[in-house]
Amino acid sequence: RYQRRVRGALNRLFKMMKTKDEDKPLDVRLIHTEQHKGSSGKYIKSIIYGGLDGIVSVFVTVASLEGSNVSLGYIVILGLAKLIAGAISMGVGDWMSTRAEVTFARAEREREVWECDNFLEGEKDEMVELYVQKGLPEETAQRIVDILSSDKRVFVDVMMIEELGIMPDDEYQVPWKHGTVNFTSFMIFGIVPIAAYLIYVLIVEVSDVKPSGDVTFYVSIGISVLTMFLMGVVKAGFTGTSKIKSALITVLLGGLAGAVGFLTGWILYTVFGVEE
Repeated sequence: RYQRRVRGALNRLFKMMKTKDEDKPLDVRLIHTEQHKGSSGKYIKSIIYGGLDGIVSVFVTVASLEGSNVSLGYIVILGLAKLIAGAISMGVGDWMSTRAEVTFARAEREREVWECDNFLEGEKDEMVELYVQKGLPEETAQRIVDILSSDKRVFVDVMMIEELGIMPDDEYQVPWKHGTVNFTSFMIFGIVPIAAYLIYVLIVEVSDVKPSGDVTFYVSIGISVLTMFLMGVVKAGFTGTSKIKSALITVLLGGLAGAVGFLTGWILYTVFGVEE
C-alpha cells in the first residue's frame, strides 16, 4: 500500500517534469518494482543476531570450562544454564528494543502529521532546503515538494525518511514476534556447542562405552566452527556481500572469542587455583 502511494506520487512528478530535449514527460516506466526479500527479510536481524550470539556465547562458556579442567557434568549443566538464560535475555532485549523503535516511530509520525496540518508551508520549505542541499536546483526542489505534498500520507513518509531516517515500515513491526524469533534462533544455534556433550552423556547412560572427554571438546569445536561458517554464508546471502569473506570473519571472531575464554579459564585454574 505504501509503495503504491509513493509510486503514484512519483509518476505524477515525472509526468509534470519535462526533458531538456523534448517537450514530453519522462517515461514513467522507469519507475519499476524491484525484487527484494520482502516480508521474509524483516526478521533477518533477529535471526542472525540471536543465532550468532547464541553459538558464540555458549561456545565461549564451553571453552572457558574446558580450560578450567572441570568435569563434563559441569560443562553440560552450566552450558545449558547459559543457553536458556541467554536465550531469554536476548528475546526480551529484542522485544524491548523493537517496542521502543515502534513507539518512537509512531510518536514522530504523529508530530509530523500535526506539523503538516498546522504548518504545511514551513514543512515544505524545510524539504525544499534539504533537496537544495543535496544539489537540486531550488525550482526543481520546489516542484518536487509541491507534488509530494499533494498527498499528505506520502509527504509525511518522505519527511520521516529524509529528515529522521525512519522507514515507514518501522512502526508496523511486531515486537513480540521479533523477541520470539531471537529467542528461538539463540536456542537452535546455541545448542550446537554443547550437542557433543549431551550425546556423550547419553552414550554413557545407555552403554558401557565412555568416550574421551578431549574428543568431545574437539567435536564441539568442529561442529561449532562449521555452523559459524554456514551462518556467515547465510548472512552474506541476505546482505549481498562476499560469502567466503563473511563466513571467514564469522569463524575468526567466534574462534577468537572461544580462545580467549579457554585461555581465561586455564589461567584461573593454573595460576589462581580456581577449581571445580
